[in-house]
Amino acid sequence: MDKPEKKKSLSLLKAVRVTLPMAVKALPFTWLLYFSLAVLHGASWGVVAPANQVLYDALANIAYAGAGGTLRYVYIGALLVAGVMLMQQILNGIHNYVASQVLNQKMDGVVFKPRFYEKMGRLSAETFEDKEVLDDLEKAGHATWQIPHVLMTLNDIVFFYGSYYVVMGIFLWRMRPLLLVAFALIFAPVALTQIVEAKMWDKLEKESAPIRRRFTHYEGALVSREMSKETRLFGVFHFFRRLYMNTLELLQEKEWSVRKKITAITLGLNLVKAGGWVGVMLLLFNSMMAGYVTVGAFAAVFGSIGMLFGILEEAFSRIKWSVTDRLGNTHNYINVLEMKEFAPPENGKKPGQSPAVEAENITFFYPKAEKPAVQNVSVRIAPGETIALVGENGSGKTTLVKLLTGLYKANEGSVIIGGLNANETPEHTLFDQTSGVFQNHTQYVFTLAENVFISDYQAGGEMQNEIVLRKNEQNNEVPTVENRYRHPEAVNARVQQALTTAGVDFRDTATFPQGLETILSRDFGGVQLSGGQWQRIAMARGLYRAHRYIVLDEPTAAIDPLEETRLYTQFAQYAHDKTAILVTHRLGSARIADRILVMDNGQIVEEGTHDTLYAQNGKYTEMWDAQAARYE
Repeated sequence: MDKPEKKKSLSLLKAVRVTLPMAVKALPFTWLLYFSLAVLHGASWGVVAPANQVLYDALANIAYAGAGGTLRYVYIGALLVAGVMLMQQILNGIHNYVASQVLNQKMDGVVFKPRFYEKMGRLSAETFEDKEVLDDLEKAGHATWQIPHVLMTLNDIVFFYGSYYVVMGIFLWRMRPLLLVAFALIFAPVALTQIVEAKMWDKLEKESAPIRRRFTHYEGALVSREMSKETRLFGVFHFFRRLYMNTLELLQEKEWSVRKKITAITLGLNLVKAGGWVGVMLLLFNSMMAGYVTVGAFAAVFGSIGMLFGILEEAFSRIKWSVTDRLGNTHNYINVLEMKEFAPPENGKKPGQSPAVEAENITFFYPKAEKPAVQNVSVRIAPGETIALVGENGSGKTTLVKLLTGLYKANEGSVIIGGLNANETPEHTLFDQTSGVFQNHTQYVFTLAENVFISDYQAGGEMQNEIVLRKNEQNNEVPTVENRYRHPEAVNARVQQALTTAGVDFRDTATFPQGLETILSRDFGGVQLSGGQWQRIAMARGLYRAHRYIVLDEPTAAIDPLEETRLYTQFAQYAHDKTAILVTHRLGSARIADRILVMDNGQIVEEGTHDTLYAQNGKYTEMWDAQAARYE
């Protein structure tokens, strides 16, 4: 299987071409409203100068004509200016409301965030073993709320600011074309400067992502509940604080280096702006003296110069803060969308009811690794057979299990599960009759029952836990879990059976005050369980799922040997007609298997029953004697 590809260099044009159609297609009417408001709002600012000219010319006529002048045009001009200003405020309020309260939130929650998580679900599991991919995913996750800012800013640049400058451009052109040319010459270098600045921020974002991941890790070692206990116990708080400060300093140095360059560019921009301001003023004055423009037009343009430059600076400031600073994450979002997916076509086939598992000459490399984790392994597991995988740490046991279940896809060779090729079958089909219990299991913030039947939730009914805000004794709103689902009796019976098999006493009110409805999280008003209790619940979760093929990957590491023996003995009875793989570091537990496979350096070096393997006086014998000596 090919390694995941990543595209790193993307243009702003491509960023817009990919993300804008997604947003417009999902929210067409909202975007149409936003486009229209941007045009009208921008145009309302542009007609200020023509409206002011009408008023100023009327006032100038009164000044020249004295008592012979008429006030009618003054009143018309004043009403026109007042109407334009009122319309500005109305459009400004509606425009900002639609942007911040409607379009922004909908794009994040309806368009980009769901698409991101859908893509995550279509990536192959081994993709997440690549550090660079994790960097991309972290930045892409931040981009789901940043992309709306980018798109709305670009929309405003084109339609709001564009409409303003189109109206002002027509006004200046009709007055004197040379004025429009002068303004255009001033704006051009400013635009080029911002393009250079955008590239600098994009480069900084790419260089900073790996450093920021380390920074976050060191910060967690200092303040997180899971990590800080060991940090303090081992007396390494100051060690991590030093790493935290050093990483923070490195991040600041990189940002400061970019900011110094940007400051120099900004200084040059201000000098250009000041020179252009003086030049436009001289040109405007000469135009009035030569009779090209009226006194009212001079006053209107003179009063609008500050707005022209102010709106220009506002536009470029928004480009900087809403586009260039977020463009790097937007690019990473697109990179994630373009990652190669594991998406083989549907063929209508289903795995066998009691599947055989066959691996033929499979080899697997982790991303960027030079040495294979599993190399040239062939094995066949008969339907209904239980095998045990044993070996030292790093021998490849867990990797082989992930290959034999189809979670990882072999780079070479093939894995056939129930007659289906794991590299050519959609995962939802491949896993249809598969269950598993893993050492690094997930602790869901659900009820006890839901933590069990989530493995087969379609059969158990949809989750309907809802997080609502409730006021506590201090009158502060805190998130509270409200359970709106009562499990059918049949589901309850299956949950109870799975919990009993896994050794969980769900009737113990001291541990589970609400029985099956006890929330398993102290953060949400529930209970906190030990590692061993969680492993039993994870075992129950795996047993609850309807399956004919099950994997246990060291699921009892936090359980004492006697209890582990009891659980495995009960599991052997439970799985007598199922295909099963057991991974364990306690060789005594492996004896329940029909066959034991011994792994070393990514290969199967021995296989057989306990008695035959021990008699061979090989790797298994060495491991068994070492463990037996510890018990003695």
